[in-house]
Amino acid sequence: MSSPPLRPQPNGRRVVICDYNALLLSVTGLLRMAGYCVFQAYDGYAARELCHQLPGIRLLILNTTGTGIDLGELIHDVRETVPGMPVLHIGPTAPLGIPGDVPTLEEGFTPDQLLMTVRELIDPAGLRGLVRVTPA
Repeated sequence: MSSPPLRPQPNGRRVVICDYNALLLSVTGLLRMAGYCVFQAYDGYAARELCHQLPGIRLLILNTTGTGIDLGELIHDVRETVPGMPVLHIGPTAPLGIPGDVPTLEEGFTPDQLLMTVRELIDPAGLRGLVRVTPA
C-alpha cells in the first residue's frame, strides 16, 4: 500500500521564489515535497506583486541573478507591505545592498540545510538552538 501524496499546507507555509533557473526549480520541488505551498515568480517584479497581493506569504527566496530589479530595493518594497517579511538569498555570496538580516544559503547546500533554514525563517521561535546557514 502506498503512502498518500503530500498536500501543500497553505496556512502559514506559503513561500515565493523569484527566478526560474535550474537551482531554484530544484528548491521549488523540494519545498513542495516538504508540504510548502510555493509560488514561483518569473522575476523580481512578479515576486513583489505576489508578496503584495497574496495573503499569508511567509517567506521570499531570492537568487543573485535573474530578478531584473535591485535586491535591496525589492526587499525594501516587499517589507513596506509585509513588515518583517523573512527573506532568504541563495547564491555564491551575499550581494551588496541587502539587509543584514537576510541570510545567504551558499550553492552546494544539502536538502536538510535548506529545509532547516526555511523552517527557522518561517518560525524562529519554534526552532531555538538551531544554527542558520550563513556564509563563512
